[in-house]
Amino acid sequence: MKKNKINLNKRRFIKTLGISFLSFPFLKGVRANYRPKVVIIGGGFGGGSCLSYLQKFSNQLDIFLVEKNKYYYTCPYSNSVVGGFRSLKDNKFSLNNLKYNDVKLIYNEVKFIDSEKKIIKFSNDEFLNYDWLVISPGIDFKWDDIEGYNIETNKNLPHGWDGADAKIILDKVNSLEDNSTILLSAPDYPYRCPPAPYERASLIAYNLKKRGMRFKIIILDSKDSFTKKKLFFKAWNELYPDSFEWISRSQGGKVIKLDYKNKSLITETGQKFKGEFINIIPNQKKKNLFLNDNDNDWLEVNPSTFELRNHKSVHAVGDCINAGDMPKSAFSANSQAKVCAENLKNIILDKEILNPVFFNTCYSFAAPNYVFSISSWYKVNKFDDKIVSLGTSESNINDNKLQRNIEVEHSKGWYQTITKEVFG
Repeated sequence: MKKNKINLNKRRFIKTLGISFLSFPFLKGVRANYRPKVVIIGGGFGGGSCLSYLQKFSNQLDIFLVEKNKYYYTCPYSNSVVGGFRSLKDNKFSLNNLKYNDVKLIYNEVKFIDSEKKIIKFSNDEFLNYDWLVISPGIDFKWDDIEGYNIETNKNLPHGWDGADAKIILDKVNSLEDNSTILLSAPDYPYRCPPAPYERASLIAYNLKKRGMRFKIIILDSKDSFTKKKLFFKAWNELYPDSFEWISRSQGGKVIKLDYKNKSLITETGQKFKGEFINIIPNQKKKNLFLNDNDNDWLEVNPSTFELRNHKSVHAVGDCINAGDMPKSAFSANSQAKVCAENLKNIILDKEILNPVFFNTCYSFAAPNYVFSISSWYKVNKFDDKIVSLGTSESNINDNKLQRNIEVEHSKGWYQTITKEVFG
């Protein structure tokens, strides 16, 4: 009974959070002869969510979206492709031109941003100016952290952390023979979608078990724990007994070298692991878009407005920022983007900045009919310099099969809602 009340409150919170941002107050105070120019870089869950709300006021704002790709492949549900029960095309989206008919779409790659001059330079050397800028460019990778693993080797051993390469990983899994060993290297915090490496391992296991194959999956971890660890361990014991080995950093799990020729990974303790399939998920950082950018891994923002600390009139949301206690996820980016859009409008109109709250839910598949989740609530601390957690609720570890199936439907409902909201 208590659990049902928690789930009901969660659904009400999600619904209320979405509705509360659908109606901004009328943009009074903007001069009739002036339309502030707002440019959004990145059309994914962060930038796309911000655009979805701001475009309702395209008659008062001059809005541009800059996106280098005409099609977007979602990271959520990409592991379901690896599991063999979802098509990659089901994760493929493009911006709906009917929904965004008043927004100017620019398909180009950003070379750099000069925030002092308020100019964006593209890879083809064209320029675009702005009054306010919102960026959500996603992540980049630390290619030098593991010896022997770089952009070139990634072409044959793709990390698959952008959603588009899920089919390549599926094909490699499908080519494995009986009694294969799979090595998965999990990165150190922070990185995009903390539970996703373990979900991927689970769905590789599902794929192989479905085809009647024996296998061993070894997870070499750069951490000593991970999100939903107990739930994953229980799922592995129930669904794939004796098929998993998780090696923490303190036990020698941190990978420092790839021996590509011999299909081996070497850890910092000198242990060598050989496998027929290797999936390295590298450590991550922000994309560097600014002139004279510093060496910080993540962009530092004002947590109420998401304005960058060192770049006036530039706001950032999503995986590229230091969001305090909030994880890097599609749900987090969507929640941040709604707050950013609301308070950016307040800045433009010289209105009071609202004190925000945030929400994140992350669903993980261990099999097509076996899902569990974690939900967290957040606020800005009293010093107005960090997003802090208000509390967390996980799926009950003793949930039965029916309850796991209910979580499957919750996950599908969330995905359909957020992709419709962003892409139309």
